[in-house]
Amino acid sequence: MIKKYTDVLLAALLALATGLFVPFSPALLWESINWNLLGILFCLMTITAEIGKWGIPRALCLHFFGGKVTVRQLARFFTGACFFSSMVITNDISLIIFVPFSISTFIEIHERSLLIPLITLETIAANMGSMLTPIGNPQNLFIYEYFHLPLSDFLSTTAPVVFISGFFLYLAGRLFPETVISSLPSREMELPRKKSLFLLFLLLLCVLHVLRLIPLTLVMAVVVPAMIFLDRKAFWEVDYKLLLLFSLLFMAVGNLGRLDILSTWARQTIGGHEFWISLLLSQFISNVPATVMLSPYTENWAPLLLGVDVGGLGTLIASMASLISFKAYTHIPAVSKKEYLALFSLYNLLLLAVLILWYVMVY
Repeated sequence: MIKKYTDVLLAALLALATGLFVPFSPALLWESINWNLLGILFCLMTITAEIGKWGIPRALCLHFFGGKVTVRQLARFFTGACFFSSMVITNDISLIIFVPFSISTFIEIHERSLLIPLITLETIAANMGSMLTPIGNPQNLFIYEYFHLPLSDFLSTTAPVVFISGFFLYLAGRLFPETVISSLPSREMELPRKKSLFLLFLLLLCVLHVLRLIPLTLVMAVVVPAMIFLDRKAFWEVDYKLLLLFSLLFMAVGNLGRLDILSTWARQTIGGHEFWISLLLSQFISNVPATVMLSPYTENWAPLLLGVDVGGLGTLIASMASLISFKAYTHIPAVSKKEYLALFSLYNLLLLAVLILWYVMVY
C-alpha cells in the first residue's frame, strides 16, 4: 500500500516541510492550487476512461483486421495505434486499451516471444505520441495552461520530436518478421455508435476549453451531469491519485515560491538549463512532478516542455504511464522481468540519444 502511494506521501511531506518556513495561510494555499487544470483533467479522465470501457478504439481496430496480414504489419498497427490515439485520449488510456489487446492477440497467433519488443515499442509510442498535443499527457496540459501558450507555438515545438520518434518507431518495426498470419483471432464487437458520438462530443468540449474557446464551468456543467446519466461508475476510474499528487505539489511549490532567497537561487540555477535539468530530474521523480516543480522558476517554456517530454524516455519511472505496460506484462505467466527491463532500457536510451543529439544540433 505504502509503495503504491510513495509519490503522494513524498509530495505530502514536501508540502508539510516547505510549509514550516512560511506563515500558514489557507487562502494562499488555496490560491497556489491550479483548480482549472485539476478540473479539466478530471473531465478528460472521466470521458477517456468511459471511451476505453466501451471498447471504442478496440472495435475500430478490428475493422482493419481483414485479409492477409504479416506479424510486422500487426506490430506496426499496435504501435501506431498507441502513437496516434495517445495524442487525443492520453498516453495512460492508450496503453490501458491497446497493450492488453496486443498481448492477447500475439499469444493467440503464437508469437509470445515477440511480446517484449512489442510492448516496449507501444510504451515508447504512447509516451512520445502524446507529447504532440496539450491534452496528450498531464505535463503538457500543465505547461500549456501555466504559460498561457498559443496552440501554434506549442505544436511547432513538439512536432519535430514527435516526427523523429514516429520515424524511429517505424524503423523499429523491421525487428518483427514478415511472416504471414494464417488466421487472426475472430472477435465480433458491435460499435456503440450513439454512445461513441456522445462521448466524442464531450471530449470535443474539453478540447474547446483547452483551446480557450469556452470556460471550464460550461464544460463541467455539461460533462459531470452527462457522465452521471451515462455511467456513474466512470467516476471510479478517475486517477484521483494523480489529482491529489498535483494538489500537494502545487502547495509545495507555492510555499517555495514565497521564499525569496530560494526562488532567486532556483531561477539562477535553472535558467538556461531547463532541458537538461528537467530531463535528468524526470528520471528519478517522473516527468509530471518535475514539470510542476520547475515551471515557477523559468520563463523558457520550450526547453522545459521538451525536457520533461523527452525525459519520459529512460528509466521505468520517468513516465508513470510506462508502469502500466510493465504491470500488464508481469501478469503474463512465466515471464522474465529482467529481460523486459533490459530491452526497455535499451530501446528508450537509443531514442533518447537520438533526441538529445537533435536538441543539441537545433538549440
